Amino acid sequence: LSAIIVNGLEPSSNRRVLELCEEYEHLYPALGIYPVDAIAHRITPETWPYDWPAPTPFDVDEEIAFIDSVASRLIAIGECGLDRYWVKEHDAEQERVLRALIEIAVRHDKPVILHTRKAEARTLEILLEMGVKKADFHCFTGKLKLAHRIADAGYYLSIPPAVTRDQTFQRFAKELPLNRILTETDSPYMGPIRGQRNEPAYVPQGVEALAHARGVTPEVMKRSIAENFERLFGVNVLQT
Repeated sequence: LSAIIVNGLEPSSNRRVLELCEEYEHLYPALGIYPVDAIAHRITPETWPYDWPAPTPFDVDEEIAFIDSVASRLIAIGECGLDRYWVKEHDAEQERVLRALIEIAVRHDKPVILHTRKAEARTLEILLEMGVKKADFHCFTGKLKLAHRIADAGYYLSIPPAVTRDQTFQRFAKELPLNRILTETDSPYMGPIRGQRNEPAYVPQGVEALAHARGVTPEVMKRSIAENFERLFGVNVLQT
């Protein structure tokens, strides 16, 4: 691996991301507000239906301002977006936060890294409406037809190592334009073995699976991903 983008989700992880990326030169920071965290102040622990803790509330607008203040140090804005899988309400507040972060990205000419689970089409509508030029739909699990619309709009889709076992990701690898595919982890999930902790070390397995699904050599796939990364994020990771 030549470069790893580390994403923040809320105040604590955003600051930790900055610390890590100061310490290791191959890490690149992206700060954002995860859509579930964006509405933490509207979620009551008593009604939280899952077996993991409800998100901790924080001043969302203060964090948006912080991200804006350090945007020049970032490779991208995100993770941010919309989620209709874990939460089924508060769409308007999620959209407000997403739009505020998109405005930061556009103003500072940064790509947006997007979480779009069960809200893929709406997220695309917002990007097009706001004139976003650079974006990555991370771990996209929507329909292939919509994935083609995303690629046709000039945006990217990143695929995790679960492509080694997941036919939907394999189909994306086969049918989407090669110049719109990136890799990722989505750690600790979406690894090559279901239920086992994922990590960046598994990305090369994902690249090999992408190449196999596409019918190209791993070297062709590696070069294409590196070129896509440079085109979107402005960092040359090709080995010379």
